[in-house]
Parts: sequence; C-alpha cells; structure tokens
Amino acid sequence: MLISENKLILLMISGLLYLLYLGLSNEKIDIKDLIIINSLSMIIIFIIMYSISYLSFKIFGINSLGMGDIKLSSISTIWLGIELSFLSLCISFFLSAIYSLYGKITKRFSPFQQYPFAPFLSIGIFCSWIIDKIQTF
Repeated sequence: MLISENKLILLMISGLLYLLYLGLSNEKIDIKDLIIINSLSMIIIFIIMYSISYLSFKIFGINSLGMGDIKLSSISTIWLGIELSFLSLCISFFLSAIYSLYGKITKRFSPFQQYPFAPFLSIGIFCSWIIDKIQTF
C-alpha cells in the first residue's frame, strides 16, 4: 500500500531522460517545448487525481486514492503525455472496477474496503505506452 518516494523520483528522472532522448533523436521535436508541455500535463493530472481523492474523502469519509497513487499517475504523464495519461487512467479505473466488483460478488470485500490502486495504474501506464508504440510503428 506504499509507493517509495525514491522510486517515484527515479521514474521522473528517467522520464526526463527519455524526453531528452526523443528530442535529440528526432529533429522535428523541440526538447524545451516537449518538457514544458509534459510538465504542465503532469500538473493537470495531479490536480485531477487530487480532486478525486479530496471529493471522495469529503463525500464518503475515506481516502480513495493515496498520495503515492496521485504522484505515480502524474509522474507517468512525463512518459506518456496528456492524451495517453487519460487513456491509462481509464484503463486503470476500469480494471480496478472489475476487481472491486469481483471482490464484492465473492464477498471478499467489505463496503468501502481499500485496496492498492498502484498495480492498476501500472498496468494502465504500460498498456498506454505499448499502444502508443504500436501506433507509431
């Protein structure tokens, strides 16, 4: 249920290095614009995910998303960009909903039981990244 800050920082640094690689390997891409756009996108995703967490806490009185989940989803935007980040979030929420429904149907989950969301985020991020690579191939 915890995501290491060191791993998140490593993911962010490697994402910035990936953007530098993309900019240097393709003359059509301006590195400066790419980093600025993805950084602003990261802030947008952070605000959206934090808002979801805040609203769910105000409505239900429980934390539906932890700060690690929020940071992971926002840092992944450096790698994916805003469009693919929304796709990864959709995939993540969909898979999480299936898992939650299964847990409720089999009565393994109590109402409002918390479970880690990071594995679903990781699957969504990976699937989105693969989809992007397939499209550009």
